[in-house]
Amino acid sequence: MSQFPEPAEQLKDTPLRFLESEQVPFAFRGDESAEVEYFSSLTHYRPGTFTWVNKLKPLEKEHPRKFKNQMNVFDFGDIYPLMDSYLQTHDLSSPEAVTEAVTIGASETVTFAATLLDIFDKTVTARVQEYDVLGNSPATYFICGVWANMKRGREFHPSSNGITVTYSEPDAYGNQNIRYRNKDYEMTIIFEAVAEYTKNLSWTAHRLLIYTLMRGNADNWRNNTATFSIEEYMDWAGLRSRDAAYRQIKKDMQSITGMKITAESFKKYFESFYITHLATEASIKKYTGEVRISFAENVRHFLTQYYQLIPDWMGHLSENAYRMAFYLFYRARKAPVDDDGSFRVKIQDIIHYIGLPTKEDVKNRNYDEAIIRPFNKAVEEIEDVSGGSIHMDFDYDDINTFLGGKMNVGIDATMQSYIQQIEKNKTVKQIETKKKPAKKPPQSTQ
Repeated sequence: MSQFPEPAEQLKDTPLRFLESEQVPFAFRGDESAEVEYFSSLTHYRPGTFTWVNKLKPLEKEHPRKFKNQMNVFDFGDIYPLMDSYLQTHDLSSPEAVTEAVTIGASETVTFAATLLDIFDKTVTARVQEYDVLGNSPATYFICGVWANMKRGREFHPSSNGITVTYSEPDAYGNQNIRYRNKDYEMTIIFEAVAEYTKNLSWTAHRLLIYTLMRGNADNWRNNTATFSIEEYMDWAGLRSRDAAYRQIKKDMQSITGMKITAESFKKYFESFYITHLATEASIKKYTGEVRISFAENVRHFLTQYYQLIPDWMGHLSENAYRMAFYLFYRARKAPVDDDGSFRVKIQDIIHYIGLPTKEDVKNRNYDEAIIRPFNKAVEEIEDVSGGSIHMDFDYDDINTFLGGKMNVGIDATMQSYIQQIEKNKTVKQIETKKKPAKKPPQSTQ
């Protein structure tokens, strides 16, 4: 359960000395000169290895967030109380003690083991996560970031190199342009009567757009249109009232179709310019339940340049948690992922994307209420709803260390495998590109 102290080699060579120097509470029985080959788990113990057995209450009290994260990682939510209770009356602090407990086979030990196996079986089944394939792009990411921040009266500037974002002042008619430019293209988002648009904008427009892009992809974008039912969307979004869902979808459709987009490509041989709406047409039939949202073909390609996975539970989250989950899964595809399936993101970048106040925005220095508490609430909601398929860990002492810190994000095996496949495909393409013979310049004719 506990994370192995570092460096591992020191623990391997001189385990007792290391534990003493680090002031780690421990009990020892046996030969101090015995060599340790490496580590093994208690459930799959190998002779000559080092195994950790520890009660969990100290971790729960001293590091509650880490404790909760470990519960998620190891499926210990239900097991912890049983394990802690059992260890209070049974010694499992050494391989000999474990062997003895197994050999004796006391009734309470058999019952304990059987209960653990039953919990594991049920938990593993319950925690198999399903993912949907989302067609996504930097443009989609940017649009959703603009939505989150404009609702809270702020500009959104992605923290990516090579990208410039320029906000115009609303003109005499209240129209506002937001220009997004990178090395390949320039996109301008046009809001007509931006004050009225912002007033009617709901965070659920982001949710509807993402669901629409997922469904369009699942149906191979027939006629550049995504088609689904109110009931299907309700199931994904965790909605209960059909009438309320109808009204919300209708309102969000107006936000999606009410945004104009111009785009201009700078790539050689692909220079182009077009202007259209984010979605060209949308309809919803209340009684049949059919929802249709259509895009111009250029925009559809523009919004779905690459694929990523979105978990099926994401639609059930509330506003801050939903935006945070979307951001983390977007970053998971792009960020360097360690061998243990974790990556790091700046807390400040998360806050900026989901639209929480900046430090300067907060009055009376009430940072906990305005920033830290909503952030932590979103983290807790994601971890609860995800069933442990994603977990987050970060430390802070005050608002400054909080805003200047990084979050460690762990993802499940499905996401890890998907990302590894993406990286493998990238490597193959790079190798194939290098192997291609360079084109010879055309020979001049005299």
